Amino acid sequence: MEKQKILVFGNFNYSTHNLCGQTVKTRNVYQLLKSKERQYFSEVAFFDTDSLSANKLGLFQGLYHVIKTNELFYLPATKNLTYIFPFVFILSKLFSTKIHFVVVGGWLGEYLQNKPIYRFMISKVHHIYPETDALCQYLESHYGFKKVTRLNNFRDTNFVPVQRAIGHPIKLVFMARVHPLKGVETLFKLNQRLKELNFENVIIDIYGPIFEEYKEEFNKLLITASDNIAYTGILQPNDIYPVLSQYDMMLFPTQYYTEGFPGSILDAYISGLPVIASNWLYANEFIDNTSGAVVDFDDKNAFLNKVIELIKKPDIIDSLKQGARAKSYEFSSDKAWEVLLSNMVS
Repeated sequence: MEKQKILVFGNFNYSTHNLCGQTVKTRNVYQLLKSKERQYFSEVAFFDTDSLSANKLGLFQGLYHVIKTNELFYLPATKNLTYIFPFVFILSKLFSTKIHFVVVGGWLGEYLQNKPIYRFMISKVHHIYPETDALCQYLESHYGFKKVTRLNNFRDTNFVPVQRAIGHPIKLVFMARVHPLKGVETLFKLNQRLKELNFENVIIDIYGPIFEEYKEEFNKLLITASDNIAYTGILQPNDIYPVLSQYDMMLFPTQYYTEGFPGSILDAYISGLPVIASNWLYANEFIDNTSGAVVDFDDKNAFLNKVIELIKKPDIIDSLKQGARAKSYEFSSDKAWEVLLSNMVS
């Protein structure tokens, strides 16, 4: 049988290399499919929607790629879905392109609530791949979508962390967008509480791109905080696992309730780090008592108390580190490939 042409359509952000969950997952899907090119496909190409910020006419090039491909892996954020997807959908029907709709995050169910036209279009794509069981069930039960399969967030890596005994100082890390909705201010409250309790042997490092409109406020928080909390920049992909593996726990006090499966949690597991998180909509699908802890979504004190409780029990942190590493094997690229291959046109 003739091999198929594949196109991955989404935000790669190759122009600025400003990595986030959207861009990392888009790149990972492309790299996974590209690695199978010789064996399964005649070509695996990509279109970077980030290029449209500099050249709106580039959309015509992207749409031309859509009509020339057999199977399209489409990874939109909300703006892309709102303004570009209708054109992509119409062309896919005119030129018999199969759309694989790969969902990034947990927002799709809410987005579709008052959009019957978009619900109709998405119901007609070849397959839909949410990140969570709960979103799969929601799309099926509320909107009657039929071809829905969970596709875990994944990484293609052979990294094996060196087991690091808990020492002094105990090192806590946050790695995500530096944004109020990611719970950044909770980190500063934790730092203050630790200072009040005379925990001098605990440091908190913050990694990630700073939301532009939050920079001034964030810098004020840093200036007034103690030396035990610091902003440490943006980790490049090749540095993530070696750097994270030098820490003891990852903090994820998100206030963004419809998070999907944040890539930073998967990066923590691969690096052997347990995760302490607020209970966003899907938290319990990814964090259990073997790999970290989940606390009430709106209870910042509960988050602080749980972190402090674990700091006092380093033997439990050691056990959670082993559980986190074991958890990472559920999110391999091999398992992701099995899901995609089983739903592609044969």
